[in-house]
Amino acid sequence: MSRTVEQMTAETSGARNEFDYRPVPPLAAVTAVLGFISLLALITEFALPFAILGLVLGILAKRQISRSNGEYSGIWLVRGGLTLCALCLCCGSAFHAYVYATEVPEGYERVSFVVDISKKGFTQIEGQQDFHPDVKALDGKKIFLKGYMYPDGRAEGLRQFILCKDSGECCFGGKPALTDMIFVNIPDGVPPARYYDGLVAVAGDFMVAPDLRRAGELKPAYRIDASHFELARKLY
Repeated sequence: MSRTVEQMTAETSGARNEFDYRPVPPLAAVTAVLGFISLLALITEFALPFAILGLVLGILAKRQISRSNGEYSGIWLVRGGLTLCALCLCCGSAFHAYVYATEVPEGYERVSFVVDISKKGFTQIEGQQDFHPDVKALDGKKIFLKGYMYPDGRAEGLRQFILCKDSGECCFGGKPALTDMIFVNIPDGVPPARYYDGLVAVAGDFMVAPDLRRAGELKPAYRIDASHFELARKLY
């Protein structure tokens, strides 16, 4: 009994479908990878751009698959990557914003060591060197700032140390400018500091040196009587 053309066509189509393979577009795989990388956003804010990039590429991948008329597969991969990126972006952003908002002790003002102090430098007033008016305005205020500890060979039980504006001056033999250093004094009653080669945070009463003529090598122009010391929670 001979087979009809329709039967032969159906059998051929069935065999082809049995071994049918639909490729996954590269954008889908990249979205999934970025989704896993975005998990780092729960630890560091610098991973948040990966989550944003994953969302953008994931949307493009989803559109590419939906418009392929069944030629592409991997929609599950895209959805998984998009879900991870969205969750990490939302949760990571909320977490880092919370840490930033709560890291400054109550009653203290956040100040940037580089922008608000170091870059101001000294100025000339009536022909004499003096502190910049913006820095003088901080004299006597309770401030919170971040910097790097200048190593002096000790590591534990520090009651006094020099805080520099960046790690290059501390770790590579640089000679900091007077306005790039703050002398930190930790009075009795406050736990002493431990040397750390990364970014640290200090809060306390800020003051300018009473006599610039007494400032010399590694004798900073500023001082903080610290009431709070810890490793910096954020890098900014």
